[in-house]
Order: sequence, then structure tokens, then C-alpha cells
Amino acid sequence: MLTQLSSRTCHWTYCSRQAILILFMLLCPIASADDRVDDVMYQDPAFPATTTRAEFSPELKPLWLQALNRPESELQRMAADTIALAHRSGMPGLEDTSDKLIAIVQQANLEPTVRYAAARALVTLDARHADKVFGQAMESGSLEMAMIVEPALARWSYAPAREIWRKRLDDPATERTRLLLAISCLGTVKDAEASTALLALVSDVNTRLPSRLAAARAAANINDATLLDTAVALAASVKEQPNASWLATTLLDSQTSSKAVEILKSMATHDSPVVAGMVLRRLFEIDPTLVYGFSENSLNSNDVNIRRVGCEALVHQADAAAVSILGPALNDPDPGLRVHVSQSLIQLAQEDSLREDVVNAAMKVFALDSWRGLEQSIIVLGTLDHEPAGPRMLKLLDNQRPEVAIAAAWGLRKLAIAETLPELFDQAEKRTKLFRGNPDDYDNRLVLDAQLSQLFQTFGEMDYRDPEPLMRTFIPKKSDGPVAVRPAAIWAIGKLHDGKLDEPLAKLLARRLSDVSPSNPELFTVRRMSAIALGRMKAESQLNILREFVAEAPAFPGQACAWSLRQITGEVHEFSLERSIHSTEWFLRPR
Repeated sequence: MLTQLSSRTCHWTYCSRQAILILFMLLCPIASADDRVDDVMYQDPAFPATTTRAEFSPELKPLWLQALNRPESELQRMAADTIALAHRSGMPGLEDTSDKLIAIVQQANLEPTVRYAAARALVTLDARHADKVFGQAMESGSLEMAMIVEPALARWSYAPAREIWRKRLDDPATERTRLLLAISCLGTVKDAEASTALLALVSDVNTRLPSRLAAARAAANINDATLLDTAVALAASVKEQPNASWLATTLLDSQTSSKAVEILKSMATHDSPVVAGMVLRRLFEIDPTLVYGFSENSLNSNDVNIRRVGCEALVHQADAAAVSILGPALNDPDPGLRVHVSQSLIQLAQEDSLREDVVNAAMKVFALDSWRGLEQSIIVLGTLDHEPAGPRMLKLLDNQRPEVAIAAAWGLRKLAIAETLPELFDQAEKRTKLFRGNPDDYDNRLVLDAQLSQLFQTFGEMDYRDPEPLMRTFIPKKSDGPVAVRPAAIWAIGKLHDGKLDEPLAKLLARRLSDVSPSNPELFTVRRMSAIALGRMKAESQLNILREFVAEAPAFPGQACAWSLRQITGEVHEFSLERSIHSTEWFLRPR
């Protein structure tokens, strides 16, 4: 919808959140189960990534300032919000809008939402000269205004606010939200004068737990000399106060003394997973060796944070015993933790003395039937090129879990065992029939697509020519490759024809490269691999096509054309890797 502000200067547009979400989903690529299941075709050859730089029309800021001066409250609010958003997006030169925004905050008779938006914009702009206006608003304004301005005043170290915050701590009538604000702000400014009152709140059993925890965090940030005594007293009162350990641990967040370590170790096996996780994390931060004695038991915890600290301590321990304990965590229920474990084991295996231990630990998990452990153990064994895992990986190509089936195809490519190539060819033929025979089974086709992509890349890497007729069937657009299989087939064919010109094939690939029809353009990845294949086979007959589309650089099809032209003729095409994007999707913009 368009609403005219000025018939000569601007219009504004509205866009629903739903539309933005849909656009985001369409633009974001589908991620694999584990992003280390990589594709060699995008690294051979590899091209530098492009960067983008947003450009903003010089007419935007005057337009938004004009909107701030309008009498319509909704227009003012949206202009203030837009200034904040544009600043976060990198638009320079918006700092001088702060005077108008300050004036809006000072107008008590305005619609509150307009003043809140102006205050938020000033916080985003880090307009520190607004501190006095914010100081006036923190007490005289609403609670919502206080929640906007007070954290900013704390970051700006606005001294007059400290006394107000201290008084709230001693006033039993203070509203709880304002009390929490005061506690947090005093901790931010590390106000030593508030330490005694904060520690009193921490110890007060009649105070609500959220306030006590907030006070403990603030006191830990201030780090007063008496803090340790309060922590000792809390640790000793666990039986009377179930939450005392939590509070004591929070207080010790910055402590490293031997006394603090002693208190923390006494709570490391606490019944509360929250407390135990916090304690172990703090001990690890002080000295990872302090957690060694708790590592093995921590891996049996139901809490992922406890298991994570235990795994990190085992990685730090870095010996055969630690590797043996760490191995089963490849099957951890938490995806982030099991990925961390597999990455860590691969890193540990770089030490010759630990390589065999890592392989043995991974093989024990690989022998089991849990899909989580199978996926991660395949990644470890494939990365470490452990060929004895090959026979089972072949069988796992038919595993019902997509994560395992795809990882197995990737693992076989990493192992690159020549003796398996005929069997892999059979598997590729079988999967091609399944792929084309079930056009409505979308989920299964995605798995087959990923597997075929890995198998075809294997054939290209290993110069295995028997599957070329099969791979050629994926060159035409009508072969319906969803994402990965068609660029993989073309990349592999290009590898097989390195230095070997095939004119009919070159013409076929040139058609793929030049297919940019508006209604149904070819995939960028297919165009990129087609250009690379033309360069590999030294297809001089297609130089005009390559020169035509090299202008697309720094987009990857254009970079691929530049690479191929250099392979064929030696000519070098210079282009910038930075792309400018004109930012235009604003609620109010120039015509």
C-alpha cells in the first residue's frame, strides 16, 4: 500500500513479517545434517567469496527527519524506528538526527510509543549527550521508559543515577522491576558503594530468588573483598536453603582464589544440574585440570551443559585414557556436543601418539547401530582415511537415516578406495533409478540427490570413467536434479575430460552456461560447473560464450568463466570482489 507524504518527494511502503519470513526461507540454502560433509567440487577450483556493501540514498535521512517533524504520531514512531534500524544496518551519518530525537523524548504530551521509539533510537545511536534527558525520564517517566533509558545510563556511567539506584535497594516499597533494573545497572557500573546492600539482598531469605540472583550477579561484577565471606556462608547453608549453592556459585563467577576453588569443588556434584553445570564451567575457566576428576561421571549426566564441560576437560587432558572416555560421546543426544566431540577427536588425532587411540574409539561407535554415533564416527574415520571402515560404509548407504546414508557416501569419497569403484558405480545406477522412479517422494529424492552428488564427485576425483554415460544423463535440465547431483555430474565429467576436448559435449555445456532465460533459468551451480568443465577441456570453440558471461563476476558463474578463459588463453580478467547493494526497502523512501 502506498500513502503519499509529499507528492514530489516520497512514498512509504508496508511489508508484512510473514512475507519477509517467506523470502528469508527462500533465500537461505538448505543445510546438511553436518556442514563438514563437504563438496570437493566447490574447492577444485576454489573461488574467493564476495562481500557486499550496503549503499544508502543521501535522500533517506532528510526524508526521515521530515517525517519526525510531522504531526502524525504513527509516522514519527516509524521514522524513529527506521533510523535505529538503518544505523544497525550500517548507514552512516545518522548521529545528527539525535537532537530531534531528544526533543521528542522531552515532549511529555506526545503519544508514549513515539517517545519510546525515539529513546530506543538514541540508545542505538549511542547518543551519550542525551544522558541528562534520560536521567530526567528514568524517574518521571513510565516503567517502560525506565527499562529503555536506565541500562543506557549505566553503560554511559551517568553518575547522578547511581544514588537513585542505591536508594531503591534500601526501599522495601520499590517496585520489583525497578529494583531489578537498579541491581543490574549498579553491577554494570561496578558501584563499590552498593556492594554491601547487594550482598545483604543475596543473603536475605525473605527476598525473591530472581532478585537475589540478580544481586549476586551484580555483586560478582563489582567483586568486593567481602564477597567471599558471603559465598562461604551460603555454601554452608545448603541444607536450610536449597538455592544457596546457586547463589554461592553466582557470587564466585569472577573468583580464582584457592578458597573459592575449594568452595566450588564442594558443589561440583550438586543434585541440581544447573548448579553443577555452573560450578564445573567456572572450575574449567579457572583451570581445566580442576575438572579432570569429574569428567568421566559428568558424561553420564542428563544435563548437556555438564556433559559439555566434561568433554572439554577430556579434550584438554588429551591422553589415551581421555580419548577412550570421550569416544562414546560421538553418540551424544545433543547435536552440537557430538559434533564438537568428533571435531575434537579429529584434532587430537593430529598427534601421532593419539591417532590409533582416536581410530579405535571411533570404530567402537561405528560398530554400533545408533544413527547419531554412526554419522559422527563416519566423519571421524573418513577424515582420518581409515580404509578398514570402507566395507561397512558401503552397507550403510542403504541406512534408513538420511544422516547416516549421506555421511556414508561422503565417507567413501574421502576414503577413495579404488577397489570399491565398481560397487560404487552399481550403487550410483541403483540410486539413479530410484531417484527418477519416485518423482513424488521428495524427502527420499533429497537423500538420493546428496548421495549421488558424493558418488559422482568420487568418480571425478579418482578418474573413473565407466560412469560417464550415466553422469551425462544429468546434464540436461529435464533430468530433474533438485540441488546437488547435476553440478556434481558436470564437475566430474569436466575432471574426466581434463585436457581432452569433446566438441559435442562442449556445445552441450555451453548451452547450460548460457541458459539465463527469465522464466526458467539454469541453476547457478550448474552454470558454474559447466564453465569450469569448458576450461578444463580447453574448449576454444566456446570462448565467446565464456567472454559473454565473465561479466557476471564476482558472481560464481562469472568467476568460473574468468578461470576457464585463463586456462584456455591465458587472459586475465580483473574484477572487484565487493558488490554494492542499494538499500531501498524502507517504510519511507525517495521516489
